[in-house]
Amino acid sequence: MSRQKAEFAFDLHTGLSAVQVPEFDEIQTIGMCAVLSVHIKGMPPIDYEVLRKVSEYFMAIPSVALKSVLEILADLELVTLITSGKRIETVIPNIPAFDDVYASIGEYIASECSFNEHEQAIILILDALSKAPANQDSLRNSLGVDKELFNRCVVLGNESGIVSSHLARGRPILISPFYFADNLDSLADLAASAGATAIQNALKKISNNQGWPLSIIEKTGEIGGTKVPPAELELIQKLSEEGVMKPPKIQFGSKSEAFVFTPKPGNVRLNGANREIYERAMALISAVRKGQLLADAYRIRSPLAILEALRSRGYLGANSEAKEQYQNLVIMRVAYLSEISPGRWQLHLHRTDENNAAITLAIELLRTGQIANLEVDREARIALTKDESYVQSLISASEMRKKPRALKSEQAVHEFEQLLLKLEA
Repeated sequence: MSRQKAEFAFDLHTGLSAVQVPEFDEIQTIGMCAVLSVHIKGMPPIDYEVLRKVSEYFMAIPSVALKSVLEILADLELVTLITSGKRIETVIPNIPAFDDVYASIGEYIASECSFNEHEQAIILILDALSKAPANQDSLRNSLGVDKELFNRCVVLGNESGIVSSHLARGRPILISPFYFADNLDSLADLAASAGATAIQNALKKISNNQGWPLSIIEKTGEIGGTKVPPAELELIQKLSEEGVMKPPKIQFGSKSEAFVFTPKPGNVRLNGANREIYERAMALISAVRKGQLLADAYRIRSPLAILEALRSRGYLGANSEAKEQYQNLVIMRVAYLSEISPGRWQLHLHRTDENNAAITLAIELLRTGQIANLEVDREARIALTKDESYVQSLISASEMRKKPRALKSEQAVHEFEQLLLKLEA
């Protein structure tokens, strides 16, 4: 759970951005550590002034907090700080490109952090809502959180964007826009009618078999050999029809097929600059699922092995079905087709940063069912490699970040009012 706490801390800080929530002080600091670590891993030494400006502008890490964040990362040996007196001059990342920074920060949480009751409660709430929407009353009872504390977290969540409250069929439904991006009203209605458990079970089956053709699910009542009860099948159909999952539809000759993926996450987990990478990854999976489950003659035995071969070699062996099967990848400029002999086509990957990221994500989705590494702001990483004048011009050319907005703590307001009354007495 410690690693998950680090992920939720990342989500909280990224989602809250410039919003200050006094109840979440420590977890936001840990979130800053996670955000910074994810963005600097695998990078060369970074000038401190460049890092200071980039981290404030792109990552909502205030300059006044950066030093303490770096000191925590230095304690974890994730960075080395080159100093002159008390002044930091250079930050040297010690994080390999494929290292799991959440695991390292999770260990720090376990040994060094003492989250307050609000922070503990919001982690429990986010953990539940990352899996499925939930009835507010049922969620509070299942978590065993004090009612007043739970309600305060919901209020803070709504005001800051962590949580979205909906009234569906007369029931209070909670959804986190961090993990579900599309058509939240319809999702809330389905949660009220079908229940959180049914949604969670259906999404789990899809997660284990990303990109499964919807027609195959409807025809067989199964996903990847796992039975789908009629109620869950109806739920999957409604999630698709209502635009909660938005399965990509791809034309193959005269036919079209919808391929089912778990709902697209919000901006916290899927940075806006990476949406096209996500769409290309879904297109890659859909293409190999077509060859696996809807082949005309030459069936793909292992979609994962095919994508790994395409990533490593840059091309796939020629066959007569490739032109139809991979046409959508050509349209999306993920790959191109080369006719090796009459009627036999070879698929070649367009070697670009975006396509390399897309095929790596597609492989990860097939392996684990989870989106990974799309929370990184690529513009921020580029800015970290530039000089201070470039970063300053970038900031000046855009609207400066708004002054942080603090969400009032009712208890703090009450205590302040009592203090004023004592002073006036």
